[in-house]
Amino acid sequence: MSIPTTRRRAAFLNNSSNASSAGSRGAQYEDDRDGEFYRQQRHHHHGDVAKPIFVGKISTFANRYTPSLISRYINPTALVVAVAMLISHVTIGSAVYLYAKNGSFFCPVDLVEYINWSGSATLYQGALSFRSKGPYPYDSLVRIQPSSVPKKMEPVPESHRKTFYYDGQKRSQPIARAYRSRGWTQVDKPQQAQWIYTYDSNRPWGETLKPWQRFNMLPFYQKWNTKDQFTYYYKQFQRAHPERAPSQYVPETFMLSETVEDVMEFQKKLESGGYKYPWVLKAGSVNQGRGITMIAPSSKELAELPKKALYMLQKQADGGDAEEDGDWEDMIVQSYICNEMTWERRKFDVRMYWLVASIDPLIVLYHDGYVRIGNSDYSEEDFSNTRAHLTTHTFLGAEGKATFDQFEEMITTYWESKNNRMGSTIGRSYPWPAKSPVEHVRNQFKDAIAEMIEVYQKEAFDIPDGQTITAENAFSLYCADFILDNDLDVWFIEPQNGCGLDEDYYFRLEMHGSLFNGMTDIMEEIWHKQEQGLPIMPLQNVGNYQILYGDGLIYRYEGYQRSNNKASCSATAKKKRVKK
Repeated sequence: MSIPTTRRRAAFLNNSSNASSAGSRGAQYEDDRDGEFYRQQRHHHHGDVAKPIFVGKISTFANRYTPSLISRYINPTALVVAVAMLISHVTIGSAVYLYAKNGSFFCPVDLVEYINWSGSATLYQGALSFRSKGPYPYDSLVRIQPSSVPKKMEPVPESHRKTFYYDGQKRSQPIARAYRSRGWTQVDKPQQAQWIYTYDSNRPWGETLKPWQRFNMLPFYQKWNTKDQFTYYYKQFQRAHPERAPSQYVPETFMLSETVEDVMEFQKKLESGGYKYPWVLKAGSVNQGRGITMIAPSSKELAELPKKALYMLQKQADGGDAEEDGDWEDMIVQSYICNEMTWERRKFDVRMYWLVASIDPLIVLYHDGYVRIGNSDYSEEDFSNTRAHLTTHTFLGAEGKATFDQFEEMITTYWESKNNRMGSTIGRSYPWPAKSPVEHVRNQFKDAIAEMIEVYQKEAFDIPDGQTITAENAFSLYCADFILDNDLDVWFIEPQNGCGLDEDYYFRLEMHGSLFNGMTDIMEEIWHKQEQGLPIMPLQNVGNYQILYGDGLIYRYEGYQRSNNKASCSATAKKKRVKK
């Protein structure tokens, strides 16, 4: 399956429901009609209608150069205008085709900068192609704790209502566009704004905000934003709830730099059959493909890994060189996902988004994302080349990208093809609760993130006594990365604080519109209800978002339980060799 870039729209369509800023631009246009663009040095009268000067010039040009035989049957002025329009449409169409065909080859930066500059609801909203998949029912939410009593929060002073501040960085501009398209006014200082967004939320003034201000700063996001912390708190949650099975979404992971007991737990796993599987060694605090090493099954490196981890623990306990041993301060080892689904023989992952729209009460929502594709052919027979097993190649090479629509098409086609090879299942129910492969995969994305919210509810999504921010509430947008195996089982690789808001593909302009305009609508509704002391749930204006956690309600993919009897990479590779 190819990875075409999404088609450019040939024209931006007006979205009348979101045309507040467009209206003001239109008014300005009307004011300019008697000014520079329509100056009249003389009038050509046709009845009582005055023609602008350039219309007269077109008529003179048309009458002079149109052959008499043609002018006898066709109005010369209309002919010249029609030809000019045809030429302009062909030129614009060719430019659009080149951009759509070649992705970033044809001036996408100019397009992005223009849209960033304009902030026009008519221009930007008309470009959106993300189809609304809502409204979503609340019957998939289950209550896990009592609902909170509605809390009335301090209202925004009228002089600051619907004002926003952002850090001015290019990667923050998609969010600034959303503010403008909803009629918000930009201010110069964060202290003046109702809504504050900065890509880097570590700002000292975030601790001295007014109660009515809202800043995208959750003080304890670091507890899940590194691989070792992510592993640590999942294990803590499991120990606190022994009645619950371990997460079926997070690959089995062991900490190598915390305690001797953790290392010995990994050693026992290897001795009970873990040697036949490949493993992934990861430095906990780095991202974007760095600090990762593949370890082949039954290899010398795998056999010696527990011994090395114990040596490093002892060395650190004895006061070893912190700089020399820094890579081992947060090391984890994670089971490799075998029988992995590929995209044209290349490894891929799916990046999804989740919005913490409020922490008092806690409201979290999910939004579809896009696909990131590795740049090396993928093989489960060779683990000597770590690069071939990575998707994110920020420091190794360019990654490919595809839309969520393309992802849906791919998994639907794959599942139908797989069933046809194994014997058609047309007319039978699916081997999961969902009604389609797409719904099945999306439900797992949502379930995995909702599970994470439950794990971290008190650790990272709450403001304890002695809070570090003075605003009465906070919000932030995050993302999460997943991979799939050939059984359409989803694996939660890691959540991300810094999602990256590049617009190197046109579909990302559209996706950002759905993300951030929807985010604006959701938070305006929440803040309005909080000012009135009203219950937050249910939310009415969720756009393309779906509720994962809402004031004690949590999403559950009811009835889904995957098999633990998964094929090993050695078995998968053997089958591939037999086919050859």
